Amino acid sequence: MKDAIEIRIKEQELVLLPTGGVFHRVTETLFVTDTHFGKDATFRKHSIPVPSGSTRSTISKITTLLQLTSAKQLIILGDMFHASSSLSDNVVELLDQFTISAHPGLKISLIPGNHDQGIRDLPEQWGINRLEPITTWDGLTLSHFPIKSHDHISPVLCGHVHPAVRVGSTTDQLKLPCFFHRGNHLILPAIGEFTGTKVIQPKPKDRVWVLADEKVIPWKI
Repeated sequence: MKDAIEIRIKEQELVLLPTGGVFHRVTETLFVTDTHFGKDATFRKHSIPVPSGSTRSTISKITTLLQLTSAKQLIILGDMFHASSSLSDNVVELLDQFTISAHPGLKISLIPGNHDQGIRDLPEQWGINRLEPITTWDGLTLSHFPIKSHDHISPVLCGHVHPAVRVGSTTDQLKLPCFFHRGNHLILPAIGEFTGTKVIQPKPKDRVWVLADEKVIPWKI
C-alpha cells in the first residue's frame, strides 16, 4: 500500500497506515483507537466553544482506510466516545449512516476504554460487539491500555496514550502523532480528529513511525 509501512512484531505482520490505523492482512481487520466520537458535542454542552465536525472528519478517515485495505472487520481499541453526552442526535445519525448505510456488512467490535465506561449500551442498530478489556485475538493481545506483559505474551495492540514526537528547532517546534513500539506493545496514535497528544521519550530499543504529509515515516531515535 502506498505511503504505508509493513512491520513484524514476533510472528505478526502488520501494516501501519498513514492516518493512524493498523491493518492485519491475514484476518482482513482494520484496527483504530481513540476515535472520541462526539467530543466536540460534549464540550459545547458544557459551554466550551469549539468547532463542530470532528466526528464526521474522523468517520471520513476511517472510511478511507476501509477503502484502502478492503477490510472486512473493524476493531476500535477503546475510547470510541468521549462521554455519554457525546451521543448527540447528530453523532448518532452519522454513525447510523456509517454502520447501516455505508458499511452494512462490516463487522465492528469495541475494546472498551476509560471514556467508554459511562456508556453501557450502544444503539442496537449499529451491531457493535463489545469485547473484553483484554482480549486474545488471532495471535494478538488487544487492549485499550498498555499492559504489563512478558516476552511469552503475544504482541499487544493498544491506544490510550495518544503518542507523539516533538520535531523542529528550539525556536520552532511542532508535535507529530506516531506509532510507538516498545517491547511487546504497539501503541497506535489516536485517530480522532479532536484529540490531544502526549510527547513520548523513546529509548534506544524502541521503534517510532511518525505521521506526516499523509505518510508513515520511520523516526530515527
